[in-house]
Amino acid sequence: MRSNPLLVISLLSIAALVGHLAFALAQSTYSFPDDLTYVSSVVNLLEGKACAPQANNVCNYEHPPLAKLLIAIGSEVFGGPQAAGQQTVVGISQFGGRLFQVVMSSASAPMLFLLVRRLSGNGRMAFVAAVFLLVDPLYTALSTTLLLDNAMLFFALAAMLLHAYRAEFGKGGLLLLTGAFLGLSLLSKETAVFVIGAFVSYLLVIRDGGWRRTAVEGGAILLSCVVVFILGLEVFDLVFTRFPSFISHLQVIIQFQLGAGRSQLEFLTQTAHCAIPKAYCPYSRSLLPYLLNSRLPPWPISSEVCQQCWAATNPLDWLTYVPPVVFPTDIILAVNYPLVWLSFAWVPIAIVQISRLRVAREGRVLILALLIFLWNIASNIWIFEGLGRAVFEWYFLPAVPGLAMGGAYLVTRPRSPKWLAYAIIASVISVAALLSPLSFQILFHG
Repeated sequence: MRSNPLLVISLLSIAALVGHLAFALAQSTYSFPDDLTYVSSVVNLLEGKACAPQANNVCNYEHPPLAKLLIAIGSEVFGGPQAAGQQTVVGISQFGGRLFQVVMSSASAPMLFLLVRRLSGNGRMAFVAAVFLLVDPLYTALSTTLLLDNAMLFFALAAMLLHAYRAEFGKGGLLLLTGAFLGLSLLSKETAVFVIGAFVSYLLVIRDGGWRRTAVEGGAILLSCVVVFILGLEVFDLVFTRFPSFISHLQVIIQFQLGAGRSQLEFLTQTAHCAIPKAYCPYSRSLLPYLLNSRLPPWPISSEVCQQCWAATNPLDWLTYVPPVVFPTDIILAVNYPLVWLSFAWVPIAIVQISRLRVAREGRVLILALLIFLWNIASNIWIFEGLGRAVFEWYFLPAVPGLAMGGAYLVTRPRSPKWLAYAIIASVISVAALLSPLSFQILFHG
């Protein structure tokens, strides 16, 4: 590990890639929430069918197209679903449909390693951050789904990595390329705007070269991002849809995301969807810690009877007792895992010492982790409180790299006792192993 930690991380990522693909091949159906939605849109793409230019149809125009196009390419080249309905999918090949998702998820760990090492100069911190990302239960489980968030996060990490290495390859070109990858992230899912907000905030806090230089570089990045997003959406609309221009398609995306209203949240949290006591499935305003509000035992519980209600709970519950833990065919209630709890230690450190951290290389990793984490939490609170929409567990995926970097900083800084650091790392890996899809299947589904 000491001689070539990147090789170790790469081998672990390849092992995860093989394991996820093997898991995908063993599945007989696309059954994770929202999988069928995107499978249906992919089938329509492959068949050349265009829907009415509006939201809420099988073409899924309410989300940008790039991640779905990648799923369609994998399905076309390697075999994928041939037909889809509301509840069933016919002609399934899990390998093709999930290939790009799994590859991008597996590649994210080496990318995070390079990003953290470049920013901090600390190979040990980079290694721990990459391991934390690889074993994170949410990251691991969503790697085997057809959600759009995987691609969104991959392109965002690629953009940050390119920006970190800009000095070695010519700043002008890499600044535009950084923006282009942010544009690809936005083309994958519109919630990338919050990840972009975190990255731009990081540039403003660090201010390499002063305000003027930061403004010029940030402006170039954002301009490139916008251009790539507009061109991508316009080309997609010309080839695949009946939208007269990208503007009308963008209006549909924005109006759908802002217009769901409280009816969605009220529907998901009504008593009819919660067949177990309230304490087992907290309602929309629950903020009480796990031990005060629930009698659930400290191990995962299948939430089949309470799936929708749980998914709609307050985002701040994520920091107390409702974890973003999923099994690819189920949603799981469990006591939150150590990587989330570590944020209670490193987030205050980052907030209190942000001016001191800004001038230190290792500190910049913690600042980036803090901004990624805070933007994600704030965006989910806004979605829940401001828009009255459900906050599903995969909405927290963009926060995972921040959790990994913050946790890695905490356990590798000189002030942390080695015995405590090793104990924390062991607990993170052990609990992650217990909450992994394979372990859950063996331990709790027989």
